[in-house]
Amino acid sequence: MLKFEYYYKILYSLKKIPIYNQSPEAVGGIFIAYHSADDLANFDTKLEAHRDDFFIFFVLTKGQATLKCDMIDIEINETNVLMIKPLQIHQGQDGTIDAAGYYIGAAPFLIPNNCMEVFQSLKISEQLNTIDIDKQEELLDTIQLLHRSFTSNNPNKTQIINGLFNALIYHFANIYAESKNPVKEIKNQSAVIYANFKKLISDRTFLESPSYFAKKLNITTSHLNDCVNASSGKSVTYWLQNAMITEAQRLLYYTESEVKEIAFALGFEDHTYFSRLFKKITKQTPLSFRKKFRE
Repeated sequence: MLKFEYYYKILYSLKKIPIYNQSPEAVGGIFIAYHSADDLANFDTKLEAHRDDFFIFFVLTKGQATLKCDMIDIEINETNVLMIKPLQIHQGQDGTIDAAGYYIGAAPFLIPNNCMEVFQSLKISEQLNTIDIDKQEELLDTIQLLHRSFTSNNPNKTQIINGLFNALIYHFANIYAESKNPVKEIKNQSAVIYANFKKLISDRTFLESPSYFAKKLNITTSHLNDCVNASSGKSVTYWLQNAMITEAQRLLYYTESEVKEIAFALGFEDHTYFSRLFKKITKQTPLSFRKKFRE
């Protein structure tokens, strides 16, 4: 084992970095809040280093704030958007007294596949982007409408929020696909292998064994696991199960297919095993998930 990989394993064993789930106030897997300057006061002490198991988008409308993401200090300015991927380590660093903007959290299963490809391919240096002046009004109008709908008690609230979020996520995907802003980035072998491994995961490969991916990357299975753990704090098996669960959640949320049909579509020969695995990972049955997120 290489020395730096051994160092990372020691580092993660010394201090458990907390992983947070989405707020119980989320509606259908979506949460949005407007943070004023008062809310962002003492930004560095309010937000400890942690991971989230969902996507986050920060859109600053006033002022400036600094956030550290996977060891990189990122300065967010007015009309910037910053995306944080699930399980990236991040922490608030600083903010000006007039800093204000929107925080948007989204469950991974809500991100369309073509948008997911854009987001997952981004390096840390590309996760911060400036919103073009000709797109600012439309984007902010969509965000504000989503925020008003989130805080209202309208009939069919979940469906309205989901539709607005779907429009917003395509706005974000377009912004990231069209332009890139460089930020100094720390690279190591583990990060490169982890990134290449994530690119190999698809709806056709998530049921493959870790050895399948190791062979594709011309490394041993144990080395693959070490690199993935060092970069994400999670195992190869976790990420394969995560990809499968995300696709299952999409099918449960967006279709009327029976659980048995979804299990077979995902490649499971035994639908009862699929249901047990789904419950073990998500702490709820497929049907209870469908009911909860459609309420």
